[in-house]
Amino acid sequence: MLVHQALLFDTAAAFLAAAVPFVTEGVRRGDAVLAVTSGEHAELLREHLDGADERAITFLPAAGWFDSPGRTLNAHHRRIDALPGPSGILRVLGEPVWSGLDALETAEWGRYESVLNVALAGSRAWLMCGYDCDALPPAVIDDARHTHPALAVGTGSAASPGYADPATYYAEHDGPLQPRPVHGVVWLPEFHDMAPVRQFVADHAVRLGMPPDRLDDFTLAVNEVATNSVRHGAGNGEVRLWSTERRVTCEIVDRGRAAANFLGFLRADPNGERGHGLWIARQICDLLEMRSGASGTTVRLHVRRAV
Repeated sequence: MLVHQALLFDTAAAFLAAAVPFVTEGVRRGDAVLAVTSGEHAELLREHLDGADERAITFLPAAGWFDSPGRTLNAHHRRIDALPGPSGILRVLGEPVWSGLDALETAEWGRYESVLNVALAGSRAWLMCGYDCDALPPAVIDDARHTHPALAVGTGSAASPGYADPATYYAEHDGPLQPRPVHGVVWLPEFHDMAPVRQFVADHAVRLGMPPDRLDDFTLAVNEVATNSVRHGAGNGEVRLWSTERRVTCEIVDRGRAAANFLGFLRADPNGERGHGLWIARQICDLLEMRSGASGTTVRLHVRRAV
């Protein structure tokens, strides 16, 4: 059964008071234990572990693990799937990377933290997510109380009084998409099949800043979402591409309506016929936004620009 806690700390001692018992108990139980923290806190943790415990823990860099919401969610699934026995669990001492994010990235990582409670519900996982109250903006700390059902308190746990039901949180964060740029947007006004869409992406994405080695995967993601427009929308759609200083964005718009929550965040049933396209797109893209209503559905696929 999933346990998802926020560890709110303002001193190294407060971090260690919860983190050390969490990982050492996992080692004693034979759990799969990951420490995915900042370099500073990884070294601090190592200093307070004996050699046997340290060797039993997998230390991973936070920037690699918290790479994109979709890929991070799937990384949890893969680790849970690989658990060797029926009693062990995956324990992750994580420290999400909030520094350097813009407003869109911050909002989507907050959405990820909330959706985890649905996507991993029933999974054999215990996630303790560290938030440095001295280093992070107050809004991020406040949001942690909304997205985590429990707070880590020393070696214990307490219900988070601010916890929001994920469906409610998801709906509240489905505000209007940011306006498209005034200039530099290229447009495919209508498509009914995938060949023109793939050619459109091939013609423009790299020129707009797409890393060339990501073009094929990005084209696949766009193809999957555009296919949904044809199959489940009104049978057609339109595509736009543009870039900003941080990202290349592809927007796909159709006149259909998607009623379900958490689309693309919930791993598709391998035996089912639906849900695979958006799940694949979330794995490929760095961010995926989706809004759907009476006027239609808009999906935005974002990939970081080439450096």
